[in-house]
Amino acid sequence: MSRRGENIHKRKDGRWEARIKINNVKTGEKKYTSLYGRSYKEVKKKKADFIKNVKSDNPIQQKKLSEILNLWQENNIIRQKDATKLKYKFLIDQHINPEIGSILISDLDTTAINRFLYRKQQTGRLDHTGGLSPSSIKLIACILGSAVQFAAEQNYCKPFVCSLNIPPSSKKELTILDIENQIKLENYIMAYPTHTGAGILLSLNTGLRIGEVCALRWDEIDLHNKVICIKHTVSRVPSTDKESGAKTCLIIEEPKTSASKRKIPIPSKLLPVLEEMHRQALSDFVISDKVGFVSPRTYEYRYHKILKECNVSKVNYHALRHTFATRCIEVGMDIKTLSELMGHSNVNITLNTYVHSSIDLKRTQIEKLSNLSDTIE
Repeated sequence: MSRRGENIHKRKDGRWEARIKINNVKTGEKKYTSLYGRSYKEVKKKKADFIKNVKSDNPIQQKKLSEILNLWQENNIIRQKDATKLKYKFLIDQHINPEIGSILISDLDTTAINRFLYRKQQTGRLDHTGGLSPSSIKLIACILGSAVQFAAEQNYCKPFVCSLNIPPSSKKELTILDIENQIKLENYIMAYPTHTGAGILLSLNTGLRIGEVCALRWDEIDLHNKVICIKHTVSRVPSTDKESGAKTCLIIEEPKTSASKRKIPIPSKLLPVLEEMHRQALSDFVISDKVGFVSPRTYEYRYHKILKECNVSKVNYHALRHTFATRCIEVGMDIKTLSELMGHSNVNITLNTYVHSSIDLKRTQIEKLSNLSDTIE
């Protein structure tokens, strides 16, 4: 009888044996040794004591934090999307390494990192105009915490016993389009149809992200069954073309999470617009009139131009997605359905980030309390 995952088993002579793999930190050599006992409990204790002694005998390798971060990035290269790698690399190269990258990982502790995070919070911007946002501080702390944990597992340092101090995120009340401006915008687009306008209608009525709109192809829209299949998004990643001189480039890739791959029913008011555009399509991409896709930056510029033309208050493109979520809540859509339409991995993201309760909706809901007496009578 053996204990799975522990390398402990009972021998034919009645004794228990524990097999232990030993890694020599200096030479990189690997070998096995065996410990014996009369019971499983005895040999398990011997194994734990042996491992503890071996770890104390193995000297911690002296590596700088910058070296550890390189190893950590290599270790996580498979599971991270290109856009995530780019974001992490920027924070490491521009913020972490210049200030604390030369510190030995064995000398780094939570106090040193917390001081570094505080400095970044106060004066961390590269243009020297103030501190980094709470979300950037949180991401830097996440990178450092994960890298130190990796280093401890590889015996480069001891694990932290204290947690890092992360500033609380201040929840911003993001602007959305009110009903009046939404109708004004939609009526203008219907009166003056363009590829840009079609994308705006898609985001307002289905909650698509700007990258998803730019990547959307006609073969991913089933006009007969009235369904849109979201399979791709446009992302900015490090450029591999050294001759171009550009540090980054745009690519079409799969969404970051499996939940973002989803099917969305086409609203009835949107169907004739898409059918007409499909008949006149010159590109494989829905919002493009050329062979390739439109970059998110170019598309947002065109979006703001339309807002100006129809005299609608200036809001960023992502506000259309927020507007869609809020309208869905106002008409009584359940959170689970909305979360799936938005492509979220759980309903908490939908509730905490994208749902904005208007004062009119609050008034309607609170008035229900006033009507309680009427129902009792």
